[in-house]
Amino acid sequence: MNKLLIFLLFMVTLSAGCREEEPPLKEDLYPEEPLSTPSSSAINVFHQNIPFYQMFVYRYNEDTKLWSNRIGGHFSIISTQDPNYLGFANPYVANSGVTFLDMHRLYGTQIGSTNAVTAKINVDKVLGFFPDFEGAKTGIVRVVPQDITISKSPNSTFEPGVPTFKIGISGQGTYDERTAIIDLEVIFNETSIGGPAAVKRIYKMSTTALTLNP
Repeated sequence: MNKLLIFLLFMVTLSAGCREEEPPLKEDLYPEEPLSTPSSSAINVFHQNIPFYQMFVYRYNEDTKLWSNRIGGHFSIISTQDPNYLGFANPYVANSGVTFLDMHRLYGTQIGSTNAVTAKINVDKVLGFFPDFEGAKTGIVRVVPQDITISKSPNSTFEPGVPTFKIGISGQGTYDERTAIIDLEVIFNETSIGGPAAVKRIYKMSTTALTLNP
């Protein structure tokens, strides 16, 4: 009887030890919702505090099934509204702007030009990075929903006499601090120019140049 009791106690102890050594479940490491506080470490990966710093930004063309060349002039800034967010603006040149999400070309017909200086797009607070879990190097990147004000050329035939128009943006994606790549889906609300309420476009942002097309 004593031998049986000792054997049972040994098996219980062994079973408990095995459970302690089991790796954590995936759902424990990756909760259903990412953290609610934006990551400052991600900001440090995707932005450098030097004038005219810009990532390599690319837009996927659904018609050609190809990625664009680098969208140059996509200068990033730390948001003046909230330093936990990344913005895109040109505070270095008066009355100028950035090539934000290639909007100066996407809406060139309404602008009356494809010049970023004419469009004058500056957006202070755009991207927030939310880690998958505390200390994670991966997570969800969210686009702050807002209307983007775009200036027009005096020669624009779209709504003559009105100097600007607005396009709504929202969306989200993923980021990885290890690869320094952001995959982003942006939804554009084009109802102000007679278009759809939800036009989806795909972007990649990286701290280094990417080869994306075959």
